[in-house]
Amino acid sequence: MSGEQSGEIAATIHLSREALRLAYKTTSDALRNWSGGDPLEQHFLIESKDQLFRCLLEHSFELDEG
Repeated sequence: MSGEQSGEIAATIHLSREALRLAYKTTSDALRNWSGGDPLEQHFLIESKDQLFRCLLEHSFELDEG
């Protein structure tokens, strides 16, 4: 099933290191302070936090190599 059929959108976002760290921090804070409600929102926050952390790790690895 393609991304369009599943409702997902593929996107590329360019962020500075500081913006990436802030996105991770605010997502982590939102998850930690999540007051309940739609479980899909919590799932989205968990997935987003994981993906942002992976981006931070990849960026750190590239800095160590370069």
